[in-house]
Amino acid sequence: MRIGLKKMISVLIITCFMSTLLIACTKSKDESVVTSTPGASAEGSTTSAAPASPAASKLEPVTLNVMLWGDKPKQFDEVVAEFEKQTKDTLNTHLNVVWTPMADYVNKLKLKLAAGEQVDLAFDAPWMNMNQFIQQDNYYNLDEYFFNDKYPGLKKAFSDSFINNNKMMGIDQKLHTFGVPLGQYLGDLGILYYRKDLANKYGISDFKSEKDVEAYYDLVLKNEPNMIPFVERSDGNYNSDPVIQGDSSIMLAKADVNLWDVPIAPSIIATALIKDNKVLSASITGGKTADLQGFPAPFNQQNYDPLVAIRAWHDKGYTEKEPITRKDGAGTFAAGKAASMIEGISNYAKILGDLKAGVPTADLGMFVYQKGQREMTQPNAVTDFRAFNFLTIPKSSKNLERSMLFIDWLNQSQANHDFFELGIPGKNWEAVGEDKFKYPDGIDQGQNYNIPAYELTWNPTYIRLPNAIPDEYIKYYRYLADDKSYMKSATAGFAFNGDIVKNALANPDLGKVVSDSVLYKLGMIPNPAVEMAKLQAKWEKNTALQADLQKIKEEFVKQLQAFLDTQK
Repeated sequence: MRIGLKKMISVLIITCFMSTLLIACTKSKDESVVTSTPGASAEGSTTSAAPASPAASKLEPVTLNVMLWGDKPKQFDEVVAEFEKQTKDTLNTHLNVVWTPMADYVNKLKLKLAAGEQVDLAFDAPWMNMNQFIQQDNYYNLDEYFFNDKYPGLKKAFSDSFINNNKMMGIDQKLHTFGVPLGQYLGDLGILYYRKDLANKYGISDFKSEKDVEAYYDLVLKNEPNMIPFVERSDGNYNSDPVIQGDSSIMLAKADVNLWDVPIAPSIIATALIKDNKVLSASITGGKTADLQGFPAPFNQQNYDPLVAIRAWHDKGYTEKEPITRKDGAGTFAAGKAASMIEGISNYAKILGDLKAGVPTADLGMFVYQKGQREMTQPNAVTDFRAFNFLTIPKSSKNLERSMLFIDWLNQSQANHDFFELGIPGKNWEAVGEDKFKYPDGIDQGQNYNIPAYELTWNPTYIRLPNAIPDEYIKYYRYLADDKSYMKSATAGFAFNGDIVKNALANPDLGKVVSDSVLYKLGMIPNPAVEMAKLQAKWEKNTALQADLQKIKEEFVKQLQAFLDTQK
């Protein structure tokens, strides 16, 4: 998902709408099935596609303009064409899906909305522009479509608590549903994906600690001179830090002393000390070191030790000399040019498929690098009960109703959902039991359908796991589905309205804080502790920057305290 550690890890978090993986994957026997040929299911039985709601009669033809990010999946056009064929007598909808490279997506979406261009569905998230766009009144309020018998798919797939926990503050200062929340579990597990075939070749069975990972990297350097041991991305996301710090959890350590992080803009984090529902102190990315003095130890001072450890991996050759140029870490791993990478466990199916496509003889290994999660300690993650990603409907759309009919159809049955998440049954995938799937024998994974499902189909009701997941890892999916694995954040339900301080957030020097920090996250700066201290001093001497950061911090504290005042 998390699209990378700026798009990263994130994220991860939803609510106690689910109980266990088995419950989440249970399906009723009367589900409709979308099939590869009209009227024929993957098992060969005769069924029909689920009708559109609320009207079963044929609708007027419509084209929905959809914006998603990343590269267009193989066979995507074939899947869309089959969907349109199957639903011509009900939805009668043509999907015009534009896939935009990740590096360009945010700005392209901004420009389209600013120009009032027709966009009917768009992927967005609080870590992108969603909060700001809501405050600029760019997105439709979707309240009336949920908890509504006229939209059985939405009612079936999304529980009341799930939707209520993903409401956001509108310009009327009330909570509303401004997007379809996309997520499967209460959270995600960070995984070090590695070439298990190479590890076995070197006599390494399973990783048990960071030391085993480093031993593997040493052997990769010795035996595979053209391979990157650990591949990162240019934005600093999915970097080496979480693997190096695997025995500890910063989020839990902060929670233990009542410190809570809140993303307020892309790569800008505010941290608040909260006791008895009162904000006692706060800091913000790029702010003064003095702001930390009100925090409990050890968070009351700058800590550059992680940057030193990251640089040490860089110096050993575990990471590239200039990872700032690496746009696609996952693609590099899939092509057999890297020995490991970080992603969430929820993306196992896509990572396995891509690797098998690039290196058919490869085996995929998984290492849960955070010790508490590896040992399935409860709780071992902090949750704000929110999805990390959303599907929104901009107000430039003239097709609100038809867009919601498509989303409703997508969630009317496991089969409808699987059609877009996995492709055409029998051709792109095959069902295994009630809650798993496999790829057909002899299929060319390099040419098979493989969509980033977190952008369109993820929800807590319809979950189908790859049959290829080793049995020893199934327990981690059940761990994810158990709400006892999570600790509730004191800021759960709060969303910062950055539009009030949009001029301060637009300060170009704030952007420099983010871009300069990336070089340290990637281990590219020698003597990082010394140099980062100099950079911090430079930021603090920038009076215009600090004045804007102070405005942002004061507004953050004001809004957060107002929110806490409404909480029991």
